Amino acid sequence: MRLATTIRGLIPVMALAVSAWAVSAPASAEGKGGGGGAGEKAAPVPCGDVAALITAVSEANSSPSGGSVSLATGCVYTLGAAAYTGGPNGPDGLPLITRDVTISGTQATIRRSAAAGDFRLAEIAPGGSLTVNGVTFSGGRATSGAGTDGGGIFDAGSLRLINATVTGNTASNVGGGIEVAPGGSAVLSATDVTHNSAGDGGGIHVNTSATLSVSGGNISDNTASSSGGGVSNFGTTLLGAVTVARNRTTNFEGGGISTAAGDLTINGSRVAENTAGSFGGGIANLGSTLRVQSTVVSGNIATLNGGGLFNHAGTAQLIGDTVTGNTANGGQGGGIFVDGGSVALTVTTVSGNNPNNCVPALTGCSA
Repeated sequence: MRLATTIRGLIPVMALAVSAWAVSAPASAEGKGGGGGAGEKAAPVPCGDVAALITAVSEANSSPSGGSVSLATGCVYTLGAAAYTGGPNGPDGLPLITRDVTISGTQATIRRSAAAGDFRLAEIAPGGSLTVNGVTFSGGRATSGAGTDGGGIFDAGSLRLINATVTGNTASNVGGGIEVAPGGSAVLSATDVTHNSAGDGGGIHVNTSATLSVSGGNISDNTASSSGGGVSNFGTTLLGAVTVARNRTTNFEGGGISTAAGDLTINGSRVAENTAGSFGGGIANLGSTLRVQSTVVSGNIATLNGGGLFNHAGTAQLIGDTVTGNTANGGQGGGIFVDGGSVALTVTTVSGNNPNNCVPALTGCSA
């Protein structure tokens, strides 16, 4: 049995900095003056003008207080070459984010040209901050040389996505859509992470000593060849009012979500129709403190054990949840399968799973 996936380094896992069950939505971006400070006017970028986009981001980076960039409504900015190639993490389509930078637009898109060489779209350096509001990031590729993590965005600083979309990006190692690197933090609000792929963490990979908070939006239709089709967690992750759906792993565990270290809290969410190549169609816990509250886990499929939840190590607390209609095709525990650690059910319904509900029997759940 494969027990764990990619863990980089032995950095101690951060303690959860919020109450056990609270998942606070990020503060609204309304009224935010952007990276350049209150009242600073955003630099407008003409429709499709990539050179102007690169210049605007560079100028924001050059200001001690950062700056803001405004994209034209509905326009597509197609990057034909990497703007930054000098870092240890491989090439980036935009200049390396080193200050407080905001990129905003209404239904605007920044994408890598399909004819271009491999590069991710954006990288945030330690100490840098990127806020993206209303913009789609698509087509990034981190699949060669030093650049194999974070196909769309590599975040070693601070990332904030608001009403954004991260789609169609690829990493050969971890974080197809987003890699939250050690020491990095990411806050997603009403944002969709869809149709990305990686070895581990097809949608989002959260590394050791990294934090992720997601409020609203969808993590859907992502693929990992290893674990965590939607999300792979090794740090501290909170998912609130999020739909995690139709993600898959082709070989190993956690079709929707895999968590192997640290803390993972899911509150008021939906984990549905995900598929695992081995264990845990919906969720696989390999050693974390897992808390699930007021969440529906349904329609997930595991090739082996644990259609809804597979718990191999660590602890899992389910409070006020519904686990139904999940399937363990080649094994047991269509709803929940436990072969290590502990699972506690409180006011939680586990029913209608195939071939059975809980293996072994759990208090509050029939076998």
